[in-house]
Amino acid sequence: SLMEYCLSQHFCKHHFLTGLLLQEVKSSLNEVMQIRKVAMATLRDLMAKHELDDRYQGTGHMSRIAIIYIPWLGVVLENLHRLDATVNDDADDDDHNKTMNLALHKQNIEEDKGKQISNRLTMYMEGQLATPKRGSINLRDSTYFAAIAGQGLSNGFSCTSIDSNASTLSSNISQINASQDGVVNSFDTKVNMNTANENNQANNDPKGHIRSLSVTQTTLLPRCDKLQSSEIRDILICFLFVIKYIGDDQMVAWWQQCSEHEIMNFFKTIEISLYHFKYIGKRQIQIISNTNVNANVNSNRNGNVKLAGTTKAMTLPARIVPPDFSSDSNSSATGTLQPHNISSRENLLDERNEASHKIIVDGNISTEVGLIALDCLGLFGIHFKGLLIMNNGDNLIMERIFNIYICFLEIGQSENLFRHLFASLRAFLNNYPMALFEGSAILCGRLCYQLLNCCNSKLSLVRQESCALLYLLMRSNFEYCNRKGLTRVHLQVIISVSQMLGNIVALNNSRFQESLSLINSYATSDKAMKGTGFSIEVKDLIRRIRTVLMATVQMREHSDDPEMLFDLQHSLANSYASTPELRHTWLDTMARNHLRDGNYSEAACCQLHIAALIAEYLQLNGVQDWGAEAFDNISMNISKDERSLKLDAGGQDAHYNINVLLEQLEKCAQIFDKAERYELLGPIYRLIIPIVESKRDYNTLANYYSHLSRACSRIVEVKRTGKRLLGRFYRVAFFGCANFDDCSEEEDAKEYIYKEPKVTSLAEISERLNKLYSEKFGSENVKMIMDSAPIDHSQLDSKIAYIQVTHVTPYFEKEELESSRITEFQQNHDVFSFMFETPFTHGGKPHGNPEDQWKRRTILYTDYAFPYIKKRISVNKKKIVELTPIEVALDEMRQRVQELQDVSLNVPTDIKKLQLRLQGSVCVTVNAGPLAYASAFLDPALSPQYPDDKVEQLKDLFKHFIKACYTALQINSKLITDDQQEYQQLLRENYHKLCQNLSYLLGETICLDYSNDCHYFKKDELTLFNAISGANSTLCNNVKSKSTQLPL
Repeated sequence: SLMEYCLSQHFCKHHFLTGLLLQEVKSSLNEVMQIRKVAMATLRDLMAKHELDDRYQGTGHMSRIAIIYIPWLGVVLENLHRLDATVNDDADDDDHNKTMNLALHKQNIEEDKGKQISNRLTMYMEGQLATPKRGSINLRDSTYFAAIAGQGLSNGFSCTSIDSNASTLSSNISQINASQDGVVNSFDTKVNMNTANENNQANNDPKGHIRSLSVTQTTLLPRCDKLQSSEIRDILICFLFVIKYIGDDQMVAWWQQCSEHEIMNFFKTIEISLYHFKYIGKRQIQIISNTNVNANVNSNRNGNVKLAGTTKAMTLPARIVPPDFSSDSNSSATGTLQPHNISSRENLLDERNEASHKIIVDGNISTEVGLIALDCLGLFGIHFKGLLIMNNGDNLIMERIFNIYICFLEIGQSENLFRHLFASLRAFLNNYPMALFEGSAILCGRLCYQLLNCCNSKLSLVRQESCALLYLLMRSNFEYCNRKGLTRVHLQVIISVSQMLGNIVALNNSRFQESLSLINSYATSDKAMKGTGFSIEVKDLIRRIRTVLMATVQMREHSDDPEMLFDLQHSLANSYASTPELRHTWLDTMARNHLRDGNYSEAACCQLHIAALIAEYLQLNGVQDWGAEAFDNISMNISKDERSLKLDAGGQDAHYNINVLLEQLEKCAQIFDKAERYELLGPIYRLIIPIVESKRDYNTLANYYSHLSRACSRIVEVKRTGKRLLGRFYRVAFFGCANFDDCSEEEDAKEYIYKEPKVTSLAEISERLNKLYSEKFGSENVKMIMDSAPIDHSQLDSKIAYIQVTHVTPYFEKEELESSRITEFQQNHDVFSFMFETPFTHGGKPHGNPEDQWKRRTILYTDYAFPYIKKRISVNKKKIVELTPIEVALDEMRQRVQELQDVSLNVPTDIKKLQLRLQGSVCVTVNAGPLAYASAFLDPALSPQYPDDKVEQLKDLFKHFIKACYTALQINSKLITDDQQEYQQLLRENYHKLCQNLSYLLGETICLDYSNDCHYFKKDELTLFNAISGANSTLCNNVKSKSTQLPL
């Protein structure tokens, strides 16, 4: 019955001593560390004594003993939240290592040691609590002493006598300092113990305790602090002792009494045990031992006494325990050191020799724990198969048990245990194929990943076993699908290989190749599968794995070349265009690498392509009515890459839904925010919000709109400050391509556009590329070409690798600039055409007089638009336009006018930039700048040499130029300080000189100020002045064009 499996009144009556011990240990778990350690050491040593007792070695003896400790399982589950799954191997935890191997490490156990320890420690604790600083309660109060002793507290707070009536205890205990725990426990506890319940009445027993219908009992005020590693190991070793020796029937009966939640916690405890008793390796154990020995040596030299098992700050004085001369010298289990026990040289040598023994012990313990866990899993699988196959294996208990199997493979085991593990996994695969081949592919994918990892093991036995199991997995998938294919395993294996290679796991070695050949030989020699096409499927899978491995060999070779690495990953992602999950895997790998390098725009594009891939998949499956085309207004690259999805057999195994798409779009919004591309958040949320509105999730909608509001505020801010930098672009041309891995033999040169972050200068990218390729080919074989002039290939040395780097700017036609490329963001997003200019003269020199100066404009077009999922894109088209001297002048003057207008319109005005532009415009000589162009092309004696339309365009530009200069001068006069008045006057004088010279060249008077007869002044300029000054626009329209009426 249930009463036999928990600390009930019925159990304690039939097993008085065990019940009393377990109640005290359970109570002690809510006490301070010293009490907990003493209690757990007592229980641990008692169990060790049972196992080592020659009288109980017969068949069934240990089972009879283990059954009386079965309530301990429930106690452990109650305290599961205090067990940490990570292993902290404390250097001071040697005491429990001497007794935790119950089967292999035999020692003589002194039965009276626990009593001596308990007495001494109790005296010490009482002495601490008696200090006035520790509390102000009356030490004569019997209730207080009972609380310290753990008496009278239910479920760790009250342990009334078994034969006593249930009573009510009220106690208020405050500020009990748990010294080593580092916490102060404040108790304001009222424990109500009701009288006999229906169980007591059934037994005609008026005295007893209430027992809920569960193998675990909840405490009224449980502690939530984590236990120390040594305590956890003691708790788990006792837990495993019961599981190891209890009979199968009793274990099954115990499980039958458990709820689903308790079964989940039971197996979680098993998983925690694997982590806490994992074998960390001979080298690590030796390092810990040497550290421990060195610490003891330093402690002895300095005359310091350190309490074992403590982690106090060294700035505080150590609390010294009063010496107990009645106890023996071996006091390691008490957590104290005898001050008179001075370590000698011989003792230190003994400690070092113990390291080798500890290596053997730890290895044996790890194997023993693993075998117990495997026996437990096998037993549960035999008797509770119906529970595991519920919903075709898609349930929490199946997931928990599968996690334990994966845990075995993750943390590594001994060769002996690996044999048993793979045998257990084969049985699991034969009994529960639906868990792997039905529904979600997550379990199958995790198993494939770990098996492939084992195929790369240095141990031949592990490689052989993992190959056999992986082959069995393929065959089971083939049989489960009625011999039509092994689609799921095929996909998950390729995905796993891709993930491992994305994480830079070296797979292309002789060990892994040998494993692949072994799997291939299994398929060839399997007579039962001949004529079914199975061997062809396996060979195709092995071939695909090797293809991926060959591609990733290049990745490893180019791991220090980020652009080449992303090109290779992009190529692999494109090769899986019809297999969504594989393409998803590589795009996700690229996104992680971009985030690592700080390339947020590219990482966001990777996530955006994944979202479009999911949307296209859902549209093709009829889940929603929009696909990748909905992303065209976010990135023009999406339709080019993601609209080609065609669902083959591989696509059917992808498990995407609306929620997955929603999460992916949210991820895109967050990363685009980091990339400072705030304008894209609106289009993304226009895809997200209808989905959330259909769910009526208004809290989430509020968060979305709040994010959009912040994004709009940031757009306004960056427009005002101009501090957002979306990157710079450079043309990088490689010549002598025999030395470059990214050029084919037929090509003489290869050109790319590189996108560099923020304000990367030409010198910085040139230095980076020079260093990168010099390390690959040697500095003597790499030369940088520092100008943008055309290259004569016949003049190049074929043995030298040449790199030419040129700064380029986005290029747009005039109509595009006036319609869809107005803002700075629009001019830096979805950019696929770029331009750079090279000055030249027909005489061969790059520069000459204005009438001789030509300019070659090179326009480059890329395969994709920036930003993209990679930082460099190859050039697929080039157009060269040569500008005549007068066209060069027109181009230069347009640029000057635009620069002056931009700096004048900017609010707040950047005065340094304004003065720089003014000085370069008005303080010029006849031989340079605007006046030089005017003298060369507008002089009445020379202008007939040039086309009339060009001359008229240039005249109009100079008129606009004069107006822009005057505007800038007016603004500067309002912003300068008194000490710059002389500088302002100099600018005005130069401006007047410029106007006089231009009046002669243009053949008409140039307006020096804004008076009534100035027919060049326009409404636009007046609006500009008033906008800068803050005047009302309506008022400005009524202002007469007189200089005295201007706000400035």
